[in-house]
Amino acid sequence: MSLNILIGILPALMWGVGPLIATKIGGRPIEQVMGTGYGQVIIGLIIYAFTRPSISFQEFLWPFLGGMAWSFAQFTQFSSFQKMNVSSAMPISTGLQLIEIPLCGVIFWGEWGSLDAKTIGFISIALLIIGVFSTSYVDKSVSRVKMDYKAGIPLLLIGSLGYTACSVFPRIPNASGIVGLLPQTIGMCLGAIVISFIMNGKSSVQLMKSKFTIKNGIIGLLGGLGTLAYLTSLSLNGVATSFPLTQMNVVVSTLGGLLILKEHKNRKELLFTIVGLILIVFAAVMIGRLS
Repeated sequence: MSLNILIGILPALMWGVGPLIATKIGGRPIEQVMGTGYGQVIIGLIIYAFTRPSISFQEFLWPFLGGMAWSFAQFTQFSSFQKMNVSSAMPISTGLQLIEIPLCGVIFWGEWGSLDAKTIGFISIALLIIGVFSTSYVDKSVSRVKMDYKAGIPLLLIGSLGYTACSVFPRIPNASGIVGLLPQTIGMCLGAIVISFIMNGKSSVQLMKSKFTIKNGIIGLLGGLGTLAYLTSLSLNGVATSFPLTQMNVVVSTLGGLLILKEHKNRKELLFTIVGLILIVFAAVMIGRLS
């Protein structure tokens, strides 16, 4: 496996633990988003202080807007965890993004240029989609606490558009990971604060320094390193390859939901989950070989 692909897989590990940490720490979705934003921008500032890259207006604008879109997407995703559990919500979120983001890379930047590459790419995406929805299979014959899919899925659908913008916008000026990191993390942090003031008004001042907000900063510290790896992967591997590789984070989140958060699945559901995870890994490796 090439170094480029290893860099492309790093965000999956860094981002995959985020939902697990957020669920363990607790707090309101807006506190989780703001805490994550704090951690992200700290990483952005540290990397910038050591590297001091030259950043043009376009290289600042598009990653910054992508970061703002991310904060909205992250808020809707954290909100969905209160309607559904992590091991059910994450595969659905992943599946929606897997449709949107690689298509943008193919349509707007002509990635996967050959017919063979397009064939392998789209078959792999189909396997990824089957895999992520397989992991969220629910046996309706089992009596358990009911999850509110009617409220959760629209949140994930709306949020997927924000994640798509976060992935696609930095590609417009083709900003390298080092160049795009600080603008994007500033957008992430500022976007979370703006959302909080829109929703909570003056009480946002208290939320900005609550213990839950501060504790959730660890998600952002890990996420910031994942963002650096992802932005680097975008310039090395392109959108259509980089994004599907990151979606192996659903493996981390799903297994973590079962093993760490103790989200229950019966034997049939576990079988679907295992098959789904195998498909995800296989498809992600296939896509990685296209670069």
